[in-house]
Amino acid sequence: MTSEWRDNRIIGGFPTGADGRVHGTFTHNPSTLRLSLVDPNLQTIPRGRGSEVQRWVKECFVCPPGKVFWARDYSGIEAVLVGYFAGSPTYVRAAKLGVHAFLASHLLDDPADWGWSDVDLKGHFAQIKERDLVVYDTAKRCVHGSNYMMTPNKMRFEYPETFASIKDAARIQGLYHELFPEIRLWHRETCQRVDGTRSREEGGAIDPWTLGVCQVRNPFGYLHRFYNVLDWEKIEGKWYSTYGTDAKRLIAFLPQSTAAAIIKKAGRELWYQYPWVGQTMRLWIHDEIFGEVSHADLDTCLAVSQEVMEAEHKELPLDPAWGMGSYLSIGTEAKVGKSWAEMG
Repeated sequence: MTSEWRDNRIIGGFPTGADGRVHGTFTHNPSTLRLSLVDPNLQTIPRGRGSEVQRWVKECFVCPPGKVFWARDYSGIEAVLVGYFAGSPTYVRAAKLGVHAFLASHLLDDPADWGWSDVDLKGHFAQIKERDLVVYDTAKRCVHGSNYMMTPNKMRFEYPETFASIKDAARIQGLYHELFPEIRLWHRETCQRVDGTRSREEGGAIDPWTLGVCQVRNPFGYLHRFYNVLDWEKIEGKWYSTYGTDAKRLIAFLPQSTAAAIIKKAGRELWYQYPWVGQTMRLWIHDEIFGEVSHADLDTCLAVSQEVMEAEHKELPLDPAWGMGSYLSIGTEAKVGKSWAEMG
């Protein structure tokens, strides 16, 4: 079915196949090798908490009789991976328990303390989120943006309804960097390593044809080359650098491509090791697997998907000193509903 704008309203809907379902095409177009979907794109439904447009779109997708939608998504997967690549057990713990709520607790002058137990932190974070959802969402946008080197100017431009001014965005980002200084340190060290800075700083031979034409490979073997990570200027005989056009792409690549590899690995495991569960899959949405199953098989489907998606990843070994086990694992949350708009 095609859609068109007529008489100030949309006539029609998503194009569907003979089976009554919408069929998109997955691609690897993003630089970070995330999965994307085209014709149509069902991964980028209009967003916004309480958004009417989002609900209208999702209400178009309803289960057939006797079936129910199920979904399971990774909890804070990219934030957890940022902490992993930054080599910070504190940040990994923060991401698993609720780094957005941790920042929000400081913005609300009710700061959480890492000396508390996980149970106490989770309880406090739940109270913080319930207490002020606006501040929580502000913290969430600051965390995601800052992890990927978004500037206060960009934060204000992208989210004018969240950040009252550039100064306001800078204040919140400054607090975040004070709480987790290892994030900016990871940014700098990663860019220096991939750009080839150490060779220049140590007085090594400089080959103008290859300097800065470097690469990074994520733990699952995904390779990406970067050509302008740092810009260099020589002032009074000393080299100084600023971030180049490839710096943000480099920083985003490791956590985002690794997250993509993790969900692909889980999907492959479900399809080949648990084929009846794999055949219920209908859509992958960045960090979420979305499916459709009979009521009788729902509980088993949720249990199997949890076991597979929360398994340890041998590709991501942990330092024993962290006290978090031998390999990284990432928690998930499940949702169920009769329509996409009613998942809960």
